[in-house]
Amino acid sequence: MWRSHAAADMSPEQVSDFDEAVQAIRIRVMSVGNTTGSEWIEAEMLKLVNGKTVRDVIGTGLSWKLELTVAEREVLEDSLRKNALMRTRPGDTESARYLADLHDRQAARLEAALREEAQIRSSLAACGIQADSHRRLPASGP
Repeated sequence: MWRSHAAADMSPEQVSDFDEAVQAIRIRVMSVGNTTGSEWIEAEMLKLVNGKTVRDVIGTGLSWKLELTVAEREVLEDSLRKNALMRTRPGDTESARYLADLHDRQAARLEAALREEAQIRSSLAACGIQADSHRRLPASGP
């Protein structure tokens, strides 16, 4: 209910960033929670955002999403480096084709991760939030 009223005071970009941040917070709650179920997830997510400013919610959610995106990018970069060292036996065109296809898929995923990382950093900067000031979860949970 709050979101529908607050959206009138926000730019379309802020609404989009807010929604993306809330989704990232939900994902974080699901990943660290001890139980499941949409009601529990929603209640835990609401505990995290209740009383926070739009800027704080965007900063927290997008910072957590950025952490995941950076981790994905680093894994993809490492995989591409390692796979570039792989060689096939002479004449093994099937394996060579597989490695080429694998490289192409990983390179496409890396490009997408880089675009997403840049977009998240841009959204954080638009809110005046330093992208590298990741907001960590408390030790006991979300």
